[in-house]
Amino acid sequence: MAVLIVAGLDTGGGAGLKADIETVSALGEHPLPVLTSVTYQNPEKVSGYFSLPAEVVREEIRAVRGHFDIKAVKVGMLGSGEIAKVVAKETEDLKRVFDPVMASSTGERLIDDLESLKVLVKGSIVTPNVPEAEALSGLKIHSLEDMKESAKAIAEELGAEAVIVKGGHLDLTDLLHWNGEFFEFKGRKVDSFTHGTGCAFSSALAAFLTKGLELPKAVERAKRFVENSIRFSKAEARAVNPLWELQRDAHRFRAREELEKAVEELVKLGERLNPHVPEVGTNFALTTPLGEVFAVKGRIVRYEKTIKPVGPVELNASDHLRRALLKMREFYPEVRAVLNLRYSEGLIERAKKLGLAVSFYNRREEPEDVKRAERGTMEWGIETAVRRAEKRPDVIYHLGDWGKEPMVLVFGRDAREVVERVRVLLSPSPR
Repeated sequence: MAVLIVAGLDTGGGAGLKADIETVSALGEHPLPVLTSVTYQNPEKVSGYFSLPAEVVREEIRAVRGHFDIKAVKVGMLGSGEIAKVVAKETEDLKRVFDPVMASSTGERLIDDLESLKVLVKGSIVTPNVPEAEALSGLKIHSLEDMKESAKAIAEELGAEAVIVKGGHLDLTDLLHWNGEFFEFKGRKVDSFTHGTGCAFSSALAAFLTKGLELPKAVERAKRFVENSIRFSKAEARAVNPLWELQRDAHRFRAREELEKAVEELVKLGERLNPHVPEVGTNFALTTPLGEVFAVKGRIVRYEKTIKPVGPVELNASDHLRRALLKMREFYPEVRAVLNLRYSEGLIERAKKLGLAVSFYNRREEPEDVKRAERGTMEWGIETAVRRAEKRPDVIYHLGDWGKEPMVLVFGRDAREVVERVRVLLSPSPR
């Protein structure tokens, strides 16, 4: 099925038509992009915009409406009141999701006549954020109850079919007002880039409605889609990543395959590695570019004179190494793999002789507030060791504490590099 998209172009590649097209495509529907305006922007600011003549937008819409089976339309940035009138008339018989874009996230106005947006509210499923809902309803919003009053006012006074007030500016709860009822959708806090969330949400909602989902279910699915788009957002654009699921699956496949091959190579070091496996076992972790971490389920253990993995390579199979690796990547994003070994003075001396950068942390120096915090030791330790080192550490060790076994962590830019470092560290006479 086809989804008509009427929106502006973000030259920074984070929001607008680009995010809309990716969202609709990722959800398996065919996007039909209609350009309304061109913004001059980058992730820092919007310098201005140019709106196309309204008759050009009209002809864009008519060209595709006469050829494709369109079930829903998403309307975003319009730029001018004249375009708003044209779009309202040309899409009045479609299931319409209207994201009432008034200003950029940095505050630059993106419509020449705010009142003109109201012509598109009538008969639409409207998706304002809190400031937009305030502008449309004339009510101030400070709470969930205020969101309800605002949504009800937009529906009753402006004739919206449904109103979804997005609560990202408050407590992350989105509120749907539909058929006289209220539906609440609790959010999950995701610390990453949020530029483009409004575009992705409204486009996802249009796509799910095209699939025939009832509105509350479509809102729920669209919200979760956007949360993951934020979680797997792109640093280059500082914006959401609607292609997260396709990229995630591809990265997962490659990471699992890379780590499986590395574990096979590690097993070949069996008799040499056996004495260096800690009592708690060895594990081997590798992260994808999106920050997900694979490891060996059940760890790698001593088996007679050699070693063997207890289980397969799986996602999140080692919380301990996952936290160590992700903390290291906060300082050195190029580091993607880590393996733990039993501590010995000889191992550390060989690492230094090989020219590897070695650092450490002392668990007995751990602050009391970190000790009391659940699962905080690993993050504190890695940060302490990184800050102590003059350059990126290749090896980090600690001498243990009461009930805690001393340990060595070997890091690398990929799984193969970690295996090679372990191989050389265990050689009788390193060169």
